[in-house]
Amino acid sequence: MVNNNFVELKVQEKLIQILGIDSDQTLHEVNLSLLGLDSMKSVQLIVELEELFDITYNDEELIFDNFSTFQLIVDRVKEKVGNSVTE
Repeated sequence: MVNNNFVELKVQEKLIQILGIDSDQTLHEVNLSLLGLDSMKSVQLIVELEELFDITYNDEELIFDNFSTFQLIVDRVKEKVGNSVTE
């Protein structure tokens, strides 16, 4: 079972790593493109999240807007892992 906090923590860790930002930088409520998330880094993030959580995104889901904020990314991962996420 995957815990909601685990999902948030792992997404945050991946974003910090890929964007090369400080761990104290706020990710909530900011458009990640302002922190350097571009199409290449988005692909890297998606691949790493798919591997980490054993999920797969369909081509039609791979729209930049679906991954533009921390919360959107967390929500999409939670949707993908589905019933294995617990509070």
